[in-house]
This record gives sequence, structure tokens and C-alpha cells, in this order.
Amino acid sequence: MIVVRDSQSLPQITNEEVRKLVQQRIDDLCVEGDDVEAIGYFVIVELGDTVEAIQGQIGFNVLSNRLAGVRYDDPMFTASFEFILEYPSCFEIVFVLEDSGFGVELFIPKETGVEPDLTAMCQKYVIQPTT
Repeated sequence: MIVVRDSQSLPQITNEEVRKLVQQRIDDLCVEGDDVEAIGYFVIVELGDTVEAIQGQIGFNVLSNRLAGVRYDDPMFTASFEFILEYPSCFEIVFVLEDSGFGVELFIPKETGVEPDLTAMCQKYVIQPTT
């Protein structure tokens, strides 16, 4: 798992499409003079990362509602994420954690070896980006 909290961390992202997406989010969200830490941070999931490892990094289970604890595959599920977008090589999940807008964005690769439940949730709730 790669955690990006500043622009200097971008070179760690080996997937060029994901690196460009994260850079674009930084450019879109940071007003002049702000740093990335003021808006949140980005987590790039890597092959073999478990839901538990992701939870350890962000503080909650991405597969469940943050307040009720109901999993994405339960009929009573309501999403804690704002939206999920799909791109050719990955999914993007956006969580707003505070009223200030501070949040975390997860980038989930579309590759064999990614936690199957994570991919299934993304496929179930994805919306197509408008470009």
C-alpha cells in the first residue's frame, strides 16, 4: 500500500495512470498555498493488501458503513463513501471524513490479487466519470 500525503510521494506510484489521477486530484483540490495534508490523503492499494491492512491505515473498514457497520453486500447497506469512479486500470473511492471536506481517496487496481470483496464492492457501486 502506498500512502500519499504530499506531492513528493507521487514518484512512489508506479502505475502511471494512477499517478496522473492522484496528481490531478491534488491540483483540483489544493487551492494556492495549500498542501495536500490540508485536504486529506490518498491510499493506493497494492496487490496482496488486505481489507484489514487498509482499515489499519484509514481507521475504518471500507467494505462496511462507517456508523452502522453494515457490509456492502447486505440489503440494509448505505454507503459511507461519496462515490466510486472507474478507470481503465483502477477504481477510485472517495470518503469525506470531516465537515471541512478533509478526506481520503482510495485507488484500487483492477488486477488479479486484489481483495475480491473490494473489487466486488467497486463494481456494484461504480458510477462512470464524466470527462
